[in-house]
Amino acid sequence: MTSSLDFNKNVVRRFVDECWNGGSMATVRQLVATQCRYHDPVFPHMVAGVDSLQHHIEKCRRAFPDMRVTITDLLAERDEVVVHWSANGTQRGEFLGMPPTHINALIVGTSIYRMEDGQIAEQWVNWNLMSLIEQLGLRTAAGVPAGVRSHVGWE
Repeated sequence: MTSSLDFNKNVVRRFVDECWNGGSMATVRQLVATQCRYHDPVFPHMVAGVDSLQHHIEKCRRAFPDMRVTITDLLAERDEVVVHWSANGTQRGEFLGMPPTHINALIVGTSIYRMEDGQIAEQWVNWNLMSLIEQLGLRTAAGVPAGVRSHVGWE
């Protein structure tokens, strides 16, 4: 028999593989609670709900159509699943008002998923937007040439 922690980890794995990587919006509705809340400082105005999350995934996948999210570590305790991940993709569409650069970028982050009744009920996401902007050559930190990828962790 699969424990509830294993079940929760499998839901999150499916969410990453089938929704973020595979683009299955039908699967989003299966795995995510109707009023799921999403917390990401890069997207502070996202409203609660599965429709909002589907729209967010679709927009990110349009901007980075070859994006691949890789789970580098996954932990579960109580009703939460913590995922350390990396995402790699080429910007081919507008993203956060930034025009397409056709440059490949790699970001890393951590997401915490709170599970409720076998579905994702709440998410907290943390990743470095400035790292993405620098890699896309749109802005640089002092002394770092645009387009130079520095170590971003988990690689």
